[in-house]
Amino acid sequence: MVLKKKRNYAEVKNYYETLRHEARIATHEELPAALLNNKGRLISKDIIRLDGFTFGCQHELRRWEVSGARRVAWDWRTVQRKYRAHPKRFELSIWHMDLFLCGVAIGKPTCSGGKLRLDYIEATPMETPLDSLIADIAITAGVIYARSIGATQLRIMKPVNDVVKNHYLRKPGFSYDKKGNFCYRDLI
Repeated sequence: MVLKKKRNYAEVKNYYETLRHEARIATHEELPAALLNNKGRLISKDIIRLDGFTFGCQHELRRWEVSGARRVAWDWRTVQRKYRAHPKRFELSIWHMDLFLCGVAIGKPTCSGGKLRLDYIEATPMETPLDSLIADIAITAGVIYARSIGATQLRIMKPVNDVVKNHYLRKPGFSYDKKGNFCYRDLI
C-alpha cells in the first residue's frame, strides 16, 4: 500500500493559485478576437487583461466604493478577507488596457466541491469600453476554473434583482433554482 503525502496549506494554496492563473490564461485564449460591447463597438481581446485580486484591484475597488454610482454596495475588503482563507476560491479581475478595472468576480466551490459558486460579480460603475461584457467574461472564466477543479455545475448566486437574474437566464444553458436563489449551468 502506497500512502500519499498530505500537502501542507502553502502547497494547496499554490496549487489552486496555479489553476486560477491557468484558467485566466485559457479564458483569454477562448475569447473571440473582438467582442461587441453594448455601444456596438468592437473591442479587441488584446486590450483585455485578466488577473486575480491584486493590490491594484483592491485599490481600484476602493475608488468604486466612494463613487456613489454603484448599483450594489458590496464591501469588497470584507468579501476579499472572507474568501482569502479558501484556497480553492475563484477570483477574477477584468482590466481594460491595464489601466481601468472593469469588473470583478469571486466565489468558491460548494462544500461537496461538485459545483462552483460565483457569489459576487460586479462591473465598474463608471463607463468603460467593456460595458456589458463583464458577465460573459466572468462566466467563461468560471466555467474553465470549475472544470479544472472537477466541478460539474456553475452557479451564480443570489442575483440582486429580476433584471440581473433574467440577464443570466438569457445566457446559453442557464436555468434558475428558485429555492436556492441561483442561476446555474450544468457543465457535463
